[in-house]
Amino acid sequence: MSSNKKVNTVTEVSAEVSSDYCAIGNSSKSHLNVINALLKISSLVQSKLTLAEIYKKIHLIIAEIIYVKNIAIFLYDPIDKIIVFDYFVDEKDQGIIGTTMPIGKGISSYVIRKNKPCMFTSAEQKDMQVKGKISNVIGSLSESWMGAPISTNDGVIGIIILQSYSSDHMYKDDDLQLLSFVASNIGIVLEQRKHIDKEREDKAFLESNLQLIKEQNLALENMMETLKGAQTELVQKEKMASLGNLVAGIAHEINTPIGICVTAITSLHHQYKSLQKKITNNTASNKHLNYFFEDVAETCTIIESNTLRAAELINSFKEIAVDQSSEVSREINMKEYINEILLAMRPILKKTSHEVLVKCPENLVVKTIPGAISQILTNMINNSIIHGFNDGDKGCLTITVVKESDSFCLCYQDNGKGLDNDEIKMLFEPFYTTKRGRGGSGLGAHLIYNIVTSSLHGKISVESEPGKGLRYDLSLPIEAL
Repeated sequence: MSSNKKVNTVTEVSAEVSSDYCAIGNSSKSHLNVINALLKISSLVQSKLTLAEIYKKIHLIIAEIIYVKNIAIFLYDPIDKIIVFDYFVDEKDQGIIGTTMPIGKGISSYVIRKNKPCMFTSAEQKDMQVKGKISNVIGSLSESWMGAPISTNDGVIGIIILQSYSSDHMYKDDDLQLLSFVASNIGIVLEQRKHIDKEREDKAFLESNLQLIKEQNLALENMMETLKGAQTELVQKEKMASLGNLVAGIAHEINTPIGICVTAITSLHHQYKSLQKKITNNTASNKHLNYFFEDVAETCTIIESNTLRAAELINSFKEIAVDQSSEVSREINMKEYINEILLAMRPILKKTSHEVLVKCPENLVVKTIPGAISQILTNMINNSIIHGFNDGDKGCLTITVVKESDSFCLCYQDNGKGLDNDEIKMLFEPFYTTKRGRGGSGLGAHLIYNIVTSSLHGKISVESEPGKGLRYDLSLPIEAL
């Protein structure tokens, strides 16, 4: 059998062994024993044993057909030019498994370089040394020595050696051919083991990487959950901040009518005490009574109009505040509701010179989430005031609502400074702001996007050019899911 022929299955090995051994024709050995021994060795190709266990098995199997009191299996590294002791049993010399040595010019090196089985007596070994074919005999000189190269498709990868220190056990040609068969099968086992080890390494590497990926994914998931929690908290704070601005504005706005009422009632109380004093002193006249009644009527009118104004502000704020903290859907008249939002924002708007135009059918009633609509418009108006205009600008904010078959379109537009392409791309990103530290949190537009897409299950787009204002187009289902 050629030493570098690739054998893939036990059946193929057994067939070749039977054919080749029949050609040996050595009557001194049992044909059946030899066949069985070689089949046992070839079956180790698919064994799950370790290499050390396989070597020991080979040793015991060979001993059934050849005298094997001393055996060595060396592996050869052609790159580093070294020999590694992989298996070693000897009655005279000691060898440590794993020991390495340079290939040199010993008898084992000679067989490896020749890449063919060789057999030598002690006299022949000495003659080779004299002729310079080998430098020296390493270890004890044996009476009979034979070695066969272990080869694969990549070339010689080792050698198996048998030697006898007794002249009673001298190896013959058929022993050398049997050893050659054994070497061929060891080559197949080592090649198979190489692939198995590679597969194991690859599997271990993949499992390690998969575990690392799982751990990293888990860490990322935890990080994402933390970020989502932080983002939700920040968005909630932004909502509360927006509501807080409304509270502050409404409180300031209500203070005016309440102050007028207090002034009016104080004045009336003063008139009442003056009239009471005149009545007590019997100096009151019909003229005094008529003046007092006129003051009462005027004061009542002032108190009535201003309390109504305060009540209107309070009711508007109450509805908007409740809606902004709720995600319950209900039917609303869009124009009336937008006007209530603008009324609640009047304290903020009155500090500017901006005009707000509402273009919406009077009778447009839709079922949606009012709090979401309030949050969207409040943030849009605040963004325009903070980012869209310079101080002192007189701008125009336009809110247009149009009903379609199963949805309504809300368009918000200002005629402010506008945005360039890079700013538009970043507009809905959290914490992106052009006014960091000057009233901009970077969450306003992000909050708008989340409310439109998540709470209302709608769509939003934005158009803008520097110097030409900004426009939001929202498509919202009439009944939010």
